[in-house]
Formats: sequence, C-alpha cells, structure tokens
Amino acid sequence: MHIPSQMADFIAFFSGRTDGFDAADFEKFGLQVEHKHFKKGEFLIRQGDPAPKLFFLSTGLVRFMSISVDGKEFTQSFATAPGISGSTRAMTMETEALFSIEVLEDVVCLQIDWKIFIEKMQAEPGFLQAYNGLLEWMFIKKEEREYSLLQQSAEQRYLNFIHNNPQLQDKVSLKIIASYIGITAIALSRIRKQLK
Repeated sequence: MHIPSQMADFIAFFSGRTDGFDAADFEKFGLQVEHKHFKKGEFLIRQGDPAPKLFFLSTGLVRFMSISVDGKEFTQSFATAPGISGSTRAMTMETEALFSIEVLEDVVCLQIDWKIFIEKMQAEPGFLQAYNGLLEWMFIKKEEREYSLLQQSAEQRYLNFIHNNPQLQDKVSLKIIASYIGITAIALSRIRKQLK
C-alpha cells in the first residue's frame, strides 16, 4: 500500500461523513503526509510524551492504554482501520499525552502534523461538518463507556464487549479485555467459566 491509495482512503473516511466535502476539496490543500509502518508491540505515542501527530490507520489495530503510578494497566479503547488515532488533548493543547497508543496488529498509516492539518482544514466548511460528526460519534462512545463502567455488572460489560466487538475477540488477549472492562484477568476467567 502506498501514499496515493492511503490518501484516497483518508479522504474517503472524512468525505463519507458529509455530503458537502469531497476529494477535490481535500486535494486542494496539498497536505504533507508521512507513510508509516508500526509493528506489533510498538507505540504510535507514549504516555507522558508530546504527541502532535494525527494517525490515519489504513491497516491494523491499536489500543489506547495508560499505566497508573503504581504500575496498573488500563485499556481505555481500541481503534481499527480505517480510522484515526491520536491524543486530542495533546494535539490541541500542545502538551504531553495522558495515555499511550500501543500497536496490537501491525499498522500501516499516514502520519500528519495536527497543527498544520487543522489550520488548513478550518477553511473548508464541509470538512468541519465531517469533523464535527466524528467528534459527536466519539463523545457518544465515551458516554456509553462511562455508563457501562458505572451502571453495568462485570458480566454485562464482558457480554457487551463481545457483542459490540466480535472482530476483536480472537485478536485481543483476555488480560487486555479484562483491563478494558475494569476487572482482573482472574475475575474475567471466572465470568467466562460461569457463562459456559
């Protein structure tokens, strides 16, 4: 996969979210992008480091994760291709990332400087409409996750994870699934035995 085809996928990702934005609009900005390949176990960004880049995943799977001061690992979310990854806070505030993005399956992506990207795109109403739609979707997912962690049992959270993410069930370790639903791997093992 090379940059022209990746760029076409990137454009399709955004233009598919609105009728007011298409490839011709996007191409006139002449964005500079870097073609990147990350292997399983590597990181797109690391917790505590500056993270000024936006990543468009053409292939692969990543998880957003953080480690507490006492060394406990938390999985916050996942992103699969085609999709975007990055730290909104770190990019917009030009500060350090509060989490890491770990590669779970080899990633081929475009890496774009956020500041340049958003400055160019702000002149395009169709893009802003598409971007607002993406932000709405992200906020909805965040609300649903918070509700799940606060209101649902561990068993229900596990069942919801399996139902909502069937493509991840065989790709993600039970330890990671447990950290995502907020329990220990031992507790998850008990739940899986009870469900059988």
